[in-house]
Amino acid sequence: MLEAFLRYINEKQLFDGTQRLLLAVSGGLDSVVLVRLCFEAKLHFDIAHCNFQLRGDESDQDAVFVRALAQQHGTGFYEQRFDTKVFAQTNGVSTQMAARTLRYEWFEQIRTQHGYDYLLTAHHQDDLLETILINLTRGTGLAGLHGILPKNGTTVRPLLFATRAQIQQYASQHDLSWREDSSNATTDYVRNRLRHEVVPVLRDINPQVAAAAGELAERVAASEYILQEANAQVAQKVITQTDNYLKINYETLTQYAYSVERLAQWLAPLGFGYADTKRIWTQRDAAVGKQFLSSTHLLVKDRGAWVVTPRQAPSRAREVLFESKSVELDGLQLDWELVNEPDFNAPPDIAYLDADTLTWPLTLRPWREGDWFCPLGMKGKKQKVSDFLVNIKHPRNLKASVYVLENQGEITWIAGLRIDDRYKIKKNTKNILKFLINSNS
Repeated sequence: MLEAFLRYINEKQLFDGTQRLLLAVSGGLDSVVLVRLCFEAKLHFDIAHCNFQLRGDESDQDAVFVRALAQQHGTGFYEQRFDTKVFAQTNGVSTQMAARTLRYEWFEQIRTQHGYDYLLTAHHQDDLLETILINLTRGTGLAGLHGILPKNGTTVRPLLFATRAQIQQYASQHDLSWREDSSNATTDYVRNRLRHEVVPVLRDINPQVAAAAGELAERVAASEYILQEANAQVAQKVITQTDNYLKINYETLTQYAYSVERLAQWLAPLGFGYADTKRIWTQRDAAVGKQFLSSTHLLVKDRGAWVVTPRQAPSRAREVLFESKSVELDGLQLDWELVNEPDFNAPPDIAYLDADTLTWPLTLRPWREGDWFCPLGMKGKKQKVSDFLVNIKHPRNLKASVYVLENQGEITWIAGLRIDDRYKIKKNTKNILKFLINSNS
């Protein structure tokens, strides 16, 4: 098995023998075998153990066992106790989800603080099969069909080449000891029910069902990668992206086959599920301004496109006086300096104003309904800011992040969009102020 272990690591390019590894070890069969294989392979590793305090003395004895295992192999040892049930109740999640969140956050903290290259977990092919089955019962796309990846960022699963039976055989051959988790024998959790009631039926049909799931996962992951590459070419024609928003032209998207699936791939990282995507697609002819929310983003139907922006936290302040060289409001930083001459080809996040027309302190604030100014280029004619934003087709869900620079009650600049004609640089201007936006949000 050691040979197969090393071959899998090399084939999947999981890590090399010089890198520092942190092993997540529960004390169960799988993680004990992972420790033994890493030890035999002479890899550089230490051990981390989570005590979730869910099984009383049994949990404490697991920690004692893993600490002794680390001493036996001469490795470093990290241990953390969690009040898992309290965390679950406080955050409104299941005990299993609470444990998962707590352990991975802690593992990453240890990994980064102590300079480990990768976190290794002991997931194997039977775990992969169970994960795929769980995803199937809940509804899934390609990502759910490939289940657990051998390498996901800095998390590596080097036992995905092996079945639970192979791991059990290796442990028996080497007379290894491990801890049995009594909760694994119950059917209280979905994964356990699949393991004890569904997988045995599948194994009767195909004794190699776990290996078949492993092959399926590899092929699906490869197919997903190929499809993502192809869809990226379509994205270049359909999507406009800036630091502040994502704009998806749905009129152009309709020209391509499987439009919903393409859209789902783009929206998934922004928190929109497949059902959300189908609803967005079927309502593409809704009125301008129709909104859809994910946990992290806001999607708004605009003219011929959807505009997606991060959901913004409530404003921390409504306005701030501009008295020094720099000021910040809601993550928007505005700086100024005196210059000798303007650059008329400057980007829109820079404005040049006649310094002698300004009275300090200035005010930086969000725009409000009823605001008006005299846009540069309109020869001094007044226009409501709301009408100006409509005329330049400013995305509706970005209107809340529009700020104005105000001088004694008059708008001098809609930051990043247009200056007021009354404050522009003229032939007789003697002092020029350059204002520059630095977005820190």
